[in-house]
Amino acid sequence: MLVALVPLPLAAEEVVPAPHTGLDLVTGTDYAPFTSEDLPGGGMVTEMVRRAFAATGRQYEVRFLPWKRGYDGVVTGRFLATFPYVRTPDREREVLFSDPVIEVRQFVYLSNRSAMAFRGWGDGGLDDFRGRAVCAPVGYALPPILDQMVRRGDLQRQTPSDLGACVRMVATGRADALVIDEYSGGEAVARSGLADDIRVAERPFDVVTLHLVVGRDTPGAAETIAAFNGGLAALKADGIDRQLLARYTVPPPP
Repeated sequence: MLVALVPLPLAAEEVVPAPHTGLDLVTGTDYAPFTSEDLPGGGMVTEMVRRAFAATGRQYEVRFLPWKRGYDGVVTGRFLATFPYVRTPDREREVLFSDPVIEVRQFVYLSNRSAMAFRGWGDGGLDDFRGRAVCAPVGYALPPILDQMVRRGDLQRQTPSDLGACVRMVATGRADALVIDEYSGGEAVARSGLADDIRVAERPFDVVTLHLVVGRDTPGAAETIAAFNGGLAALKADGIDRQLLARYTVPPPP
C-alpha cells in the first residue's frame, strides 16, 4: 500500500506566477509512487517537478497521458517537458536531461513459473536473459544491454499497455522477468495481489537516475533545464526529496 496520503504544502514563496509559455508539462500514470493521477499531488516526482519549477517562479499545468504520446509530444514541441525518464542513447539524441531527480536501484522481478534466475553481473548475468522473455510496457525503455539483446534476437520483449499488465504477465508465466526500479516495482506487485507468484532476484540489476526531459528543438530548452536544475538543487538542500520519498514509498528490497 502507499504510505503517502497527503502531499506536502507549497511554501508561500513558491507560488510566484511565471510568464505563460503556452506549453504544459506531461507525464504518464500507473507508475506509483513516482507519477499517477490516483496519487495525492500526482506522485512523488510530480510534486518534485512542480516544486522545483515553482521555486524559480515558474508554474505549469501537468497532464497525464500515455507514456509514448507524452514523450513524442515533448520531442515535437507540443509539450514543454516530461518526467521521470532514464537516460538511453536513443533518448539522448532527442531530448535534454535535467540533473537527477532521484537515484534508484533496478531489480529483476521473476516469475515463479519460470526457471530463470539472475545471478548478478559477476556470475554470467547476461546469459541468464538469453532465450527468455522480458516485459516492458509501451513507452518504457529496456536497459540498453537488454535492448541490444532484443535487437539481436537473443531476448524476446513483451510490450503490454501498462505496468500492471507486465506484472500479471510475469505472475502467470507469459514473461520470465520484469526489470524495474525498486519502488515502482514494489508498488506494482503489491497492487496486483500476485506477490506469491513473483520473486525478486537478490542482486540489483543496476543503479539508474530518473530525470525531467525537454525536447532538444524546443525554444528555450536549455534555459528550462537550467531553471529546473536550480529549483531542484534548492529542494534537495532542504531535504524535501527525502521527505517525499519517505511519504510515498513502500520499503524496497533489502
